[in-house]
Amino acid sequence: MNPKDNIEKNKDVQKKNISNPKNKNNASQTNTSELQKTVEELKQKLKDVEDKLLRSLAENDNLRKRHEKETEDNLKYATKNFALSLLPATDNFQRAMNSVKNENVEENKVLKNLVIGIQAIEKELGDALEKNGIKKFDSLDQKFNPELHQAVSKVNSDKPDGIIVEELQKGFMIGDRLLRPAMVIVSMGSEKK
Repeated sequence: MNPKDNIEKNKDVQKKNISNPKNKNNASQTNTSELQKTVEELKQKLKDVEDKLLRSLAENDNLRKRHEKETEDNLKYATKNFALSLLPATDNFQRAMNSVKNENVEENKVLKNLVIGIQAIEKELGDALEKNGIKKFDSLDQKFNPELHQAVSKVNSDKPDGIIVEELQKGFMIGDRLLRPAMVIVSMGSEKK
């Protein structure tokens, strides 16, 4: 067939479609159903894209919150190593104070001034640690907790079993985490005869 014949044939088909109302209805119904199908497909694609977008936004928000928490924790616990290196100094100040007998302090003016100086330095060091979120905690007369205490010995005492009777070294917290456990002696209860 030559191209002119094809053109003529198409014109004839178009004339029949125009003159025949049944063909118009079929064509319009076909176009309407195809349009509805396309609209439904587009609605589904839009819904999928919205869902993906919402999930991405939620994931980004979670990442942002996690990053903020990590940054906050890093700042909060950045002083850990520095604080650990200062704790022996606080222990030594405490030992120095415990080694001085009170009756000797009142008699000797030089010793009294030395004790006052040691107390002042110990207080300043404690305040500096506390300003940076490092706090000591008391363990004496508390129930032994292996998460907070390091037991070095058990002794018989008039206190119930499991109660701390002596604190050899203070424990410290940094924020809500344990920096150093308290070194303690724990009661085994009264001696059995």
